[in-house]
Amino acid sequence: MRGEDEMTDERAVRLLTPLRGEPEGPARIDVGRAMAEGRRRRVLRRWSGGLALVAVTSVTAAGGTLAATALREGTPVPSPTPVATASAAVSAVPAGPAGPKDCRVDRLPTGRVTKALVTAGDPSGRYLTGRLYNNPSANTIIWRDARILARPTVPGDDGRWSDINRSGVAVGSGFVTDDREQAYVYRDGKVTALNGRATAAYAINDAGVVVGSIGEVLNEAPVRWNSVDAKVTRLPLPDGVTLGRAEGISEDGTVVGSVEPPGKRESTGYLWLPDGTARMMPLPSVGRKKADLFWPESIIDGWVAGRAVFDEKDVRTFASFRYRIADGTYELLAQNVIPALISENGWLAGDLGGPVVLAGNETVKLPRHPTGGDYQISSISVDGRVIGGSSSFSLPGDKVGNDPLIWTCR
Repeated sequence: MRGEDEMTDERAVRLLTPLRGEPEGPARIDVGRAMAEGRRRRVLRRWSGGLALVAVTSVTAAGGTLAATALREGTPVPSPTPVATASAAVSAVPAGPAGPKDCRVDRLPTGRVTKALVTAGDPSGRYLTGRLYNNPSANTIIWRDARILARPTVPGDDGRWSDINRSGVAVGSGFVTDDREQAYVYRDGKVTALNGRATAAYAINDAGVVVGSIGEVLNEAPVRWNSVDAKVTRLPLPDGVTLGRAEGISEDGTVVGSVEPPGKRESTGYLWLPDGTARMMPLPSVGRKKADLFWPESIIDGWVAGRAVFDEKDVRTFASFRYRIADGTYELLAQNVIPALISENGWLAGDLGGPVVLAGNETVKLPRHPTGGDYQISSISVDGRVIGGSSSFSLPGDKVGNDPLIWTCR
């Protein structure tokens, strides 16, 4: 979870930010490229937390045909777990530590490549991963301490790294056909395929556990690799559910993702816990209105951050929350940031008409890069002081430029 322009090829992760709400200026979508690659983009949009409402509605015509092919690949599905339907208590975010100070923004080096994105970062903030464009020798890049470490190639179209851990081990995927992805790992200077066919890898923790999905486009089921050398195994789903993705994993082994409940054509949040149990994330309320869906966007030990979806007639609205796993309660964020990427101290990074960090009720505006028009935030370190992201800007001839950026604060 989420056509897509080149700035948002990688988010997702998770991410189609130009379509997530009312635009602030001219559209920055490369229309020709989006049309040519529209089908494979649908899988990214459908599961990316709905960051593109237009794209989400465009896939609903598939209807009941999705479940019939969801289990084509991989090992048998474990016994299903029960679906929890409880609603959740909601409170305001309490005052927390003061926000980051003295932040600066710098463009990350890319050699001679002029167009690039940041796609993910590790918990320490030392490693960032990115996507390179118009570069025949490599399609991705990895930075360590804001310097180029490697420029590996992910096989297939739209090769990308979705996550990286403190050891510099990255996981990602590439499209081998319009309907099928393959998951890959970068380790010790080499790119190799993860076990399984028609797989995609979305997250890795410091223990080396990887989570993702298996199945063809629009027919994914959630999976886990216990290590980058392990066989892929399916994660259990509730009774009657066949579609879902595992999208994030914390250091304690908690997995967060999305599943498509019976009778719905969109996904909502789901948790697989370290003790082997699993549960649907409850739905928060704002005022007297209960959310229709919840789209998780990040996880850190004990917390999930994301957006609640409220549908009424032809209007869809959102509210950003953080969710405490231990007691199943929500805290309503002071601002609706997209995406909501959470740090260990509770700060949240995202876009709010510009790059920001939320610290309790404080909104810290991050400095804009001189070339930036729109921004996509892709990572925040556990201490909240290193943020990775990208800017998007117009070029002559309806072209789109992108700069990979790093914000460092104290």
